[in-house]
Amino acid sequence: MSVKKIINTLLAKVGYTIKKKPGDLTDKKDFARLANDASKLSEIKVHFGCGPRILKGWVNIDVSYAHYGPYLQFYTDKYYPEAIRGSREDLYIIDLIKDGLPLPDESVDLIFHEDFFEHLTQKQQVIFLAETLRVMKKGAVHRINTPNLVSSMRDNADFSKGKAGVYTGEWDIWEHFSVISPAILEDMATMVGYSRIYFNSKDQSIVAAKLPLEYRPVENDRPAPDSNVFADLVK
Repeated sequence: MSVKKIINTLLAKVGYTIKKKPGDLTDKKDFARLANDASKLSEIKVHFGCGPRILKGWVNIDVSYAHYGPYLQFYTDKYYPEAIRGSREDLYIIDLIKDGLPLPDESVDLIFHEDFFEHLTQKQQVIFLAETLRVMKKGAVHRINTPNLVSSMRDNADFSKGKAGVYTGEWDIWEHFSVISPAILEDMATMVGYSRIYFNSKDQSIVAAKLPLEYRPVENDRPAPDSNVFADLVK
């Protein structure tokens, strides 16, 4: 089995498939549709990097569409019950990094994503944090769930061996680009202009009642309590 197939198999186990398209990733119709749809919403909740777990009642943003059907065996009804399953109409294929968001300043009530932030480069992470801050209302929350670099190295690396002891799986296996720690995230968020950062744990967001159950990390994957950085960024 090729390395690419191995990676796709591992990603499928957590309910996600990488699909790459050449050129412009943004669907221009979706871009215009979101600008129109957002003006009609009384509350705007944005879910980035949704993959096949499209949430009903949310503005779901990704760079490709995948139907949830093949992934229900992984999500199960616990994490993706029928009541919250969205459709293609709830998805907007938009490359935020290149094209930004077709949303007015201070219009978004809530932002949520998990195992998405690490797939951005450091440059893209700063752009992402700035653009999301722009569209958020004052006091709105940006919920981040992303792998923790410090715990990953603690649990998998042996730096006393030098180069040979460095765990590179975060980048080589999972195709992550910039894996962060709580300290890195706090510095970045403060630099961009978020007013407060609350670190907590899975499903313990300060706005947990408004969020779906957090799917990642899945059981038996990253078992340490601090294996992911769970944070609420407040504008």
